[in-house]
Amino acid sequence: MNDAVKRCEGGRELIHGAKQGTFDQPLITIITSTYNAAKDLHWTLDSIRSQTYSNIQWIIADGGSKDESVELFKQNEDVIDYWFSEPDKGIYDAWNKALKYAKGDWIQFIGAGDELADSDTLQQVANHLDGAFPTYEIAYGQIEVISEKNRRLIEKIATPWESMRGKWFGIRPVLPVHPEVYHHKSIFKNIDFTQFDIAGDSYIVLSSVLYKDPLYLDFLIDRMPLGGVSTNPKNIIKMYDELLKINDILDIKVPVFIRIKEFLKTYLKFFIMNYFGSKVFFVFGDGFRFIRGKSSKWLVK
Repeated sequence: MNDAVKRCEGGRELIHGAKQGTFDQPLITIITSTYNAAKDLHWTLDSIRSQTYSNIQWIIADGGSKDESVELFKQNEDVIDYWFSEPDKGIYDAWNKALKYAKGDWIQFIGAGDELADSDTLQQVANHLDGAFPTYEIAYGQIEVISEKNRRLIEKIATPWESMRGKWFGIRPVLPVHPEVYHHKSIFKNIDFTQFDIAGDSYIVLSSVLYKDPLYLDFLIDRMPLGGVSTNPKNIIKMYDELLKINDILDIKVPVFIRIKEFLKTYLKFFIMNYFGSKVFFVFGDGFRFIRGKSSKWLVK
């Protein structure tokens, strides 16, 4: 049986038609990639449903979930504009499929379990995005990282671009975290982020900010549960290799000292996690954070 036979779809706009943006009320498309995420999606559903700004298109790209996800989509088509469920090759394949249905001038990617910070978050964002392009292709705000289990605050990231520019995070420049970012649709015309499995979001943002400064929005956008690829030892090396590839494509020159340091750090992380397990790695990670005067991150429940 081929994938096309397995595909199902639905959503508000299949019945009522697509929303249209206006000059002073841009249509904002939110894309969420899911797979067996029914137990977490209610956080995202509730936060989008509560928005006072109505010019939102929410697209869910589901990877053929086996849990109750599809039934949940069908029950919430008042807030989900378009959803589809079929096997995919990972998060960036899902994003790319969803982009074909995106009607908004600005696009945000958030995960299942993420929450928009307040009921007026998108109204505040829209006020700043009105007329922002072509001066800006990227706008971003602040984000809170929370624990997966009890949704406790781990850290708040609120860094203006002037404080990011020229700094390094591993072997790439410091960037905003993807759920707090709004991308103008024009960014996606000439880039192929599906060539990456882990670092595609970095490639998207770097493809813009290396040439044009982003707009910083000085307020909280999203609450994002900590988790994902960073807990898999195989992904530590893969992330490093993909970032090297991005640097090569975009002609990013990494200082020699940073490259050596991050090479050693990457393989040390891999060794600890692969041979001692993620729990030991998290103990080490939070230990180093304590030494640097930072609060616990990996062990927060």
